[in-house]
Amino acid sequence: MRGLFIVFEGITGSGKKTHIQMLAGELQKEKIEITTISFPNFETEIARLIKRLPFDPFTLSLLYAADRTFYQERIKALLERGQVVIADRYCYSNFAYQSARGVPLDWLVEIEKNVLKPDVVILIDVPIETTVNRFQQSNIEEFTKKEIIEKIQSQKEILEKTRENFLEIAKTSKDARWFVIDGTKNITEVHEEIWSIVKPEIEKLKSYS
Repeated sequence: MRGLFIVFEGITGSGKKTHIQMLAGELQKEKIEITTISFPNFETEIARLIKRLPFDPFTLSLLYAADRTFYQERIKALLERGQVVIADRYCYSNFAYQSARGVPLDWLVEIEKNVLKPDVVILIDVPIETTVNRFQQSNIEEFTKKEIIEKIQSQKEILEKTRENFLEIAKTSKDARWFVIDGTKNITEVHEEIWSIVKPEIEKLKSYS
């Protein structure tokens, strides 16, 4: 029995990590085996390269794709064991972010055409202003907070384009079922909406076990 592969997408500060944790909590209550992963996966030497040098968008795209390719057999094995695999970012982040930087989308799709396709993609959509406000109100160290906010504001135009790209991919992608969620709602509402999407999938898994 194949498990369930869920991907969370969205721009920086959209709330992906928070909602992955909350979803993982729900699944644990249901006694479901889960594995959460993040891309880039900095456990790998490939991904660690990304932090070391200021690569151009084409080289970065290839490194991100290679990082995912390296992880494919593990994802496949987990799914074959019937687990739920939840990914924080996947190939769609490469598509959205790098095409916003001028890399042709068809080339990006081509270099990741052989990755495992998720069952469900949850796009948490928020405006750039929301991400800035969230970081301003966060409890992280002040210097780090200032650095993150300045980076977001300096890249505002690219991030706006990235957000548009995500929404367009959600409309046109045939790889998986996409669900676009308004991430400006309160945390409980967003979580309940995500759970309403995932719960029927879990019921299907249970019926096959």
